[in-house]
Amino acid sequence: MPSAGIPGLPQQTPRKKGRLIALLAVGGAVVAVLLAATAVVVVRNGSDEPSGPVAAEQCIDKRLDLSGKSSTLRSVPSALRVGCKSDQAKGRITKVLRAGEGTFGGFTFSSEGCPDDSDGGARVRVSDTDTRYWDVCVRNLKGPHPGDPGMGGGQIGPGDCISGEVAFNREVPCSSSDWYGKVIARVAQESQCPSPRTMETAKMSSSSDPRPVLCLGAGGGVVGPGDCIKDPTYSFLGLEKADCNDRAAVAKITGRVRTKNECPAESDKYMEAKEEAYLPILCIKQLRPTLKEQLDDLGRT
Repeated sequence: MPSAGIPGLPQQTPRKKGRLIALLAVGGAVVAVLLAATAVVVVRNGSDEPSGPVAAEQCIDKRLDLSGKSSTLRSVPSALRVGCKSDQAKGRITKVLRAGEGTFGGFTFSSEGCPDDSDGGARVRVSDTDTRYWDVCVRNLKGPHPGDPGMGGGQIGPGDCISGEVAFNREVPCSSSDWYGKVIARVAQESQCPSPRTMETAKMSSSSDPRPVLCLGAGGGVVGPGDCIKDPTYSFLGLEKADCNDRAAVAKITGRVRTKNECPAESDKYMEAKEEAYLPILCIKQLRPTLKEQLDDLGRT
């Protein structure tokens, strides 16, 4: 039986529960979206300060530049780990080499095993008061990058140049005037050097280096086919290059080989290295007599 209602007022129709439930469901979804958006904002605006042990892809507060030291054993900076979004972030860790504990001060460590594009190494702590540290490989967040090929820093690799002081493994910028050889490959043993582009080899000083052999191509102080040389009679610095149009040039290099039988046909003489060499025979075409030959001729007259 229908309800009588209140006299004088229009009769109200009861609301449907289904619509109310639907409105509540939509309202709940809106709240959930707002909460999610808030959570995202909190994460994005929050600190990215890392926790736990030092690890690759984290950042430090020091930038690495050329130090003029050896590339494999050099004084390295002490640094603190910071968030990569921090204003203090200057470099990114590319690899952790080792961890240790002790007092902090002047020190060196070997950076063997760092990626080729590393700008150098650093000893990193989590805070100023920590005695625990991590030796790491680092690449600067912004250029220039000393570890890039030819720039003169980081690990020695293809495209880098070395000085004549090979025993000290001294890397120098290829833009400098005193570079001796350019590295075309770094390998475990000489037999792996690319042929015929390799003219000479040099070895890293560390016996534990997995790739101790540097394969050097022509250029710089390394003599190769097409180069001319000065008179080697009284040279104490080894062979020196000369302009082929200059009277100081006594011979033109026609090839560098392992045995004299491999010399090109245009060769009329050869020189042999006095010590072990990657390619011990230097094939030459003589342009003019050396001082020794001139003196020998005087003795025969």
